[in-house]
Amino acid sequence: MGPPDVGSPGPPALDPEAVGFPEAAVPDRKETEVRRMLAGPHPPVPPDLAARALARGRRFLAHRRLLRRVGCLLAVLALAALVWLAMSRPWLPPPAHTTPPAEGW
Repeated sequence: MGPPDVGSPGPPALDPEAVGFPEAAVPDRKETEVRRMLAGPHPPVPPDLAARALARGRRFLAHRRLLRRVGCLLAVLALAALVWLAMSRPWLPPPAHTTPPAEGW
């Protein structure tokens, strides 16, 4: 068994009619319409389209960056609030500044 022939054309193409798919031989209306639209005259494109798209993309990235920074700031503030709550325990009564009377000595 030798190496495969490099110049061979490959397997023969299947004819849809011969395989039993008669609907594949009929051109699709949507495909025909798309091919007609792609081959026809193209609509004019505004000359500043690329500049407007670039500006819009920059605005989008700036908004996303701002939202990410605000989200990180809120997360840090929430973490700081949790640490403060854990350290100060504001739900407990304040400590008494006087000592209770010593009885039973």
